[in-house]
Amino acid sequence: MIIGFMRNFKNPPEMAYLTAKMAAFYDVKILYLRPKDIDIKQNIANGKILVGNKWIRKQTKLPKIIDISPYCFKKKNRHIMNYLRENSYLTDNRINIISKDKLQEHMQRDNELSHLAIPTIKYNTIKDLTNQIKKYNIVVMKPISGERGKGIYIISKKGRRYIIGHNKEEYIVPRRKLKKFFQNKINSNYIIQKYISSRALNGDPFDCRVHFEKNGYGKWVIAKIYVRIGIGQKVISNMNQGGAMAEPKGFLKANYPDKWKGIYQKLLNLRNVFPRKFEQLRGTDIMTLGIDVGIDHSGEIYVFEANGAPATAALRAEAVDLRTQYYKYLIDNQIYQK
Repeated sequence: MIIGFMRNFKNPPEMAYLTAKMAAFYDVKILYLRPKDIDIKQNIANGKILVGNKWIRKQTKLPKIIDISPYCFKKKNRHIMNYLRENSYLTDNRINIISKDKLQEHMQRDNELSHLAIPTIKYNTIKDLTNQIKKYNIVVMKPISGERGKGIYIISKKGRRYIIGHNKEEYIVPRRKLKKFFQNKINSNYIIQKYISSRALNGDPFDCRVHFEKNGYGKWVIAKIYVRIGIGQKVISNMNQGGAMAEPKGFLKANYPDKWKGIYQKLLNLRNVFPRKFEQLRGTDIMTLGIDVGIDHSGEIYVFEANGAPATAALRAEAVDLRTQYYKYLIDNQIYQK
């Protein structure tokens, strides 16, 4: 059977190549596609199939199953995406997307997730910001639709001045100039969160990425857990700003010597609840999910945000293995017909 593999890249990326190689083990062929390769009128796809080590142009009927990147759901592709939703099984149909603020609201209301939630409000005026700082002392502002740590600020108050951290920079701003400082930087599409001090012993911010995938039985498993460290950064562990990556057990042993076993078990236990609950919130099946988890000084864990298109650079082998198993599960159980 042919499985579609849809991305925006002109040429198939390495992930497509590895997936095609592994899928062949299950007698499954991968057809690399872009949204523009779909012919709605004729219900066909003009993609590429890997023959040996070379991608060859191939025209087929529209695949019944398509592994699709959320980044394909652009405004210019809307009519194609609507067509695919009706005529193929998509590993993520992008229906009922959960924003950062809505995710925190849902978690706060859920008995199984409330301990992971962070107090969050939507930003409307500068008074919202000053009130939250007064309440929590330190807060974080982040864009609702932001990704990869862009546009995030950490703000606290010292006397009559506000201390603002952004990337590797720090600014000291008097109250009367606070609004002007943020005037061209943020808008109503921002949220304000209580600051969770997730920092290593040397002061660098960090978070744990817990990457979930579905396996050959259609069940959620943890593909990998890894720690992202923001070396010299003020706010978050942004790998694009010179961060580093660490193995979780070693990092936890070094920074939480008396608590690391319990913390690590809490991270493992997330697989039993979080992806299932997230799918329920979305009201649709998905194949992959990454969540960013902070750990405070006492060893409590908090979910910063969830990502429906988590990066795979740190776990390509694990992701390819699990995803090809899941393709086979979808085919064998004819999920696409449902």
